Amino acid sequence: MRNAVVRRSVVPKLLHLSLFALTLALSACDKEAPPSAPAAATPAAPSAAPAADAAPSTAPAAPTAAPAAAAATPPPAAVTPIPKGPPVKVTPELAAEGKKIFLSAGCSACHGGTGGGGMCPPLTNDIWVYGHDDDTLRTLISEGTAGMTAHGKVRVGHEKVVGQMPPFAPVLKDGDTEKLLAFIHSINKTAGTAP
Repeated sequence: MRNAVVRRSVVPKLLHLSLFALTLALSACDKEAPPSAPAAATPAAPSAAPAADAAPSTAPAAPTAAPAAAAATPPPAAVTPIPKGPPVKVTPELAAEGKKIFLSAGCSACHGGTGGGGMCPPLTNDIWVYGHDDDTLRTLISEGTAGMTAHGKVRVGHEKVVGQMPPFAPVLKDGDTEKLLAFIHSINKTAGTAP
């Protein structure tokens, strides 16, 4: 009898608490999803100031409607091009060092121990999510998925991707990215070719 009373009073509270936690988690996801929203709002603020100055001489409704429409779409100048890097040297020594980095830096946790894939795309087939030229791969390794978005890249390959790639620039030492690229070239002959 006592268990039934406890269940009737505790279960609704737990359900309420679960729904509240789920709502908070979903709203947090929505806030982090568009990182460009604050950047888009920043340019709208200076353009709103001159419109306010012009408001006394014109109708007040027209100037306030134009900045709102401009703030809805981000300016195309916000996209930065992917930096050009040197050609990748592929030697057995560099590929072996790259494989060691691939295994020790955590790349294999997502891409599989031999680069054949896992919860993220394989590096051994001809389907590349963002492109297969060396500059794109170098940027993806260094800046991750968020960096690719900042460079205006969209997914072109259709692999089953569970998560986003984190940026590895904070983890890797100078020269490690080139060694990783040498390893990727050694397991996939289409890596590094012009798109």
